[in-house]
Amino acid sequence: MASLASSTNAKYASDSAHAKSGPGARHYGINVLAVTDADNQLESKFGYQPEMPRHRSLFNILLMAIVIASVPYGLGTTLFYSLTNGGPVSVIWGWVLMSSIYVCVAVSLGEISSKFPVSGGVYYWSFMLSPPKWAPLLSWICGWVALIGNWIVTLSVNFGTTQLLLAAVNIYHEDYIATAWQTVLTSWAMTALVTIISIVGGKYLVHVDTFCIAWILAGTLATLITLSVKAEAGRHSAEYVFTYFNNDGTGWPAGWSFMLGLLQAAYCFSATGMMPSMAEEVKNPAMDIPRAMIWSVMINGFMGLAFLLPILFVMPDIPTVLASATGQPLPVLYKLATGSSGSAFGLFFIILFNGFVCGLACAQASSRCTWAFARDGAIPGSAWISRVNPRFKVPFNAYILSTVVQVLLTLVYFGSITAFNAFIGVAVISLGVSYAIPVYISFFRGRKAIFGSPYYAGKFGYFCNIVTMCWYAFAIPLFCFSTVTPTTRETMNYASVVFVGFTLISAGWYIIWGRANFPCTAWIHVFA
Repeated sequence: MASLASSTNAKYASDSAHAKSGPGARHYGINVLAVTDADNQLESKFGYQPEMPRHRSLFNILLMAIVIASVPYGLGTTLFYSLTNGGPVSVIWGWVLMSSIYVCVAVSLGEISSKFPVSGGVYYWSFMLSPPKWAPLLSWICGWVALIGNWIVTLSVNFGTTQLLLAAVNIYHEDYIATAWQTVLTSWAMTALVTIISIVGGKYLVHVDTFCIAWILAGTLATLITLSVKAEAGRHSAEYVFTYFNNDGTGWPAGWSFMLGLLQAAYCFSATGMMPSMAEEVKNPAMDIPRAMIWSVMINGFMGLAFLLPILFVMPDIPTVLASATGQPLPVLYKLATGSSGSAFGLFFIILFNGFVCGLACAQASSRCTWAFARDGAIPGSAWISRVNPRFKVPFNAYILSTVVQVLLTLVYFGSITAFNAFIGVAVISLGVSYAIPVYISFFRGRKAIFGSPYYAGKFGYFCNIVTMCWYAFAIPLFCFSTVTPTTRETMNYASVVFVGFTLISAGWYIIWGRANFPCTAWIHVFA
């Protein structure tokens, strides 16, 4: 495979003398951007004409990787999962376990992204790493699963921020419960605002990320100090925080309940592999994307502990926290722990703003994923979707498609709140499948294709691959389970239903159109 890679590079170099674009690359009268070394490689080695400005440094992409996880927001909005399934033990030790596992995931993805630093990310890697016979199909599956995961994780963030915003009202008015219409309309407004800012203010978002990092650090410190000083609901011992296990009412054995509680931490880290979609806007993507993914997981791991520990030491009893009428335990927890509605809202506002900026980061990454997949002709209307707006220098139409999909999926909330809540699990499952496919292919083909890549982890890479494959082989069916048993219509986890439904739709589209038209066949010279 190493010889194939070298012959491929020679082939790309010769081809670029005759054609300035590769599979699916299109020209829409946009002026060619200033050519950098990365742009030269993108065009000559990977066959794509540069269309996006390379304005992100290692520092910028690292900050975005930290923001897209948004630890205080991610942990705060999913706290009920781990409190229900395991309590403090699941919260703390589940976070430590997931932080360690996702370092391995980041290393595994980082090695491959270093070899193929293009915005196509996982589906492009899957094609390049696969045997010729299976390359188009595996690339198609991986691409659609990744696209679904990108759309749904962005939806879950924007909708989660909406729920937090409405839950904030409950701090002052305990009897207030938002109706379905209020929730959906507010979420549409939130999604539209995120999209507009992402498009119009695209070139300024690197500065927003910088500000948000300061906000997260200051907010985590403020939470730690305020809760530690106030502690109006009392204080727990270290023994309680690190060893108390809660499994009341779940019906599952303790060990399995702990595993189900891992969804909280897994959700936070699920967006790690979305960063390669930004590769064509990074100055040195072959090194900076892997570093950003790995370093962000490490930084977020420590930041998560700093956020969770003060909460666990001062929170009220678990049944009281979980009994919140809004379904979000954090507003009640903050109010009882501080003894003040004003203090609770102040801490809660930190999470709210964090969630909004997280939505901006997710919208950027998902729009690039949509744009790249459309550029290679896999989405209906690809010629329109893959255009880069010459004024804003962003994939405007890809943003619009992503926003429309989110708005339509939000309608599920009217039919079943339980089914809609499954979207968090679907995001983790879909992104997990898309990350696992190229790692499995690379590993079982001897990792030969990535040997010598700029960010090659050697023997540690083998270890990380094994951990990554084992984790996703276990996690994907795990997160299809209900958090309680026996399962009823109301407590059913519909993640598997939603995931399978989307997968069948993409499979049908492949049979109808993709099998004969998917432009990955234009990459077949890779195997020449």
